[in-house]
Amino acid sequence: MTEIGDFGNLVVYEFLKNFALSILGIFIPILIYSETQNLFYPGFYLLVKALTGLIVSYPVMKVINSYGFRSGLTSSYIFLVPAILLIYLIEINLVLVGIVGLLYSVGITFHTESKDLEFAEGTEKEGREIQTAHLNALPNIGRLVGPLVGGLLASFAGFGTMLLGALAAVLLSIIPARKISFKTRKRNLGLKEVLSLENLHYSPVFISRGVQAYASVAIFTLFTYIFIAGSISSGVVRTMDTLGFMVMAYFSGYISSKYPRFKIIAAGALIAGITYLLRIGVSTPLEAFIISLIGGLAFKLYDIPLFTDFADRAEASEERSFYTAKKMFNSLGKVITALLFIGIAFTDERQAFNAVFVLAALSTVLMTVTQRYR
Repeated sequence: MTEIGDFGNLVVYEFLKNFALSILGIFIPILIYSETQNLFYPGFYLLVKALTGLIVSYPVMKVINSYGFRSGLTSSYIFLVPAILLIYLIEINLVLVGIVGLLYSVGITFHTESKDLEFAEGTEKEGREIQTAHLNALPNIGRLVGPLVGGLLASFAGFGTMLLGALAAVLLSIIPARKISFKTRKRNLGLKEVLSLENLHYSPVFISRGVQAYASVAIFTLFTYIFIAGSISSGVVRTMDTLGFMVMAYFSGYISSKYPRFKIIAAGALIAGITYLLRIGVSTPLEAFIISLIGGLAFKLYDIPLFTDFADRAEASEERSFYTAKKMFNSLGKVITALLFIGIAFTDERQAFNAVFVLAALSTVLMTVTQRYR
């Protein structure tokens, strides 16, 4: 049997994990809303999840620093599995929502920081553009079918069956994760390094990506579920978004090798900003599908060169401090988004969604203006 290597195992791991997390990422807020009929509950879940990510980013990286990238990948299961089981087994209440948000966020933090470090450590700068495209495109097949499968299961078999399907995919992803070779380069990781001037220079980009992550995924699919259609359409919205990711991933990798990164990022951010504003007027499933597809194309147009630049900059400085700062400020962007959403939802639910879409559009401008590529 041919060994596919660490990068190949990382791609397989990402495929299975993306399948599960794409279901959970959009349907946990929808499940919470369907059980409570109150936007405060999913808003509170998103806020707890973001605050937890902000707080635990540094200690999680300290653990990864001590025990290795592979250990970080597998540690995510200690938190993700209980989160899924709790929301499956126990009747939804505010305390449960907070606990699930906390556990899920810690698991995602272990997953994200370990994956980023494994990519930066396991690839070379030469040819990284193409490997970035592979890491983003091939595993996105899981993210493509996950929401559609999740929507079908939720509609015809119930949310419980959907959660069990996601749990099965999470458990299967342990196999390729354990095949990644053990790597660790222990060194001191101080908070001062994390909050260095070089890392702070990137903070507007990280914050912007956090805002957009909530606006385009959890918030927009919840918007679709409440105002436009049900579970299946919400799943298709995310599937169309991912289809845009996949189509653009390889094109963006090629374009990034031919043209200056900043011009590509600026073009992608401009189109993405327009799609966020257009979401305000969406009133039919077809409109939601089209906007999601265009939004996915635009996002990946700027995301591939950004992701590659992050790996290059992290390698040039120190991966752990850079990716910790990335996760912290990304979570801060999500905190801002969740607070805005909850605050306005008390008075007008529709305007709460609209405010988030406007914030996401403004964040693309912030990202473009503050990021400098030469």
